[in-house]
Amino acid sequence: MTELFSVPYFIENFKTHIDMNPNEEKIHAMNSYYRSVVSTLVQDQLTKNAVVLKRIQHLDEAYNQVKRGQ
Repeated sequence: MTELFSVPYFIENFKTHIDMNPNEEKIHAMNSYYRSVVSTLVQDQLTKNAVVLKRIQHLDEAYNQVKRGQ
């Protein structure tokens, strides 16, 4: 199991979300997951800003890696 909110964690979840939505184009499935996670992180008022920022950075890095096919 990967560390929660790490780049490998998000890569794994992007790929799972893509697989769970075979009728959507890859980019649309990725965008849907991305928006959902960002919305949740932004609304999480219990987490310090620096932690939220790091999680969003990891999400963004994972998004770009999956988009490039890595």
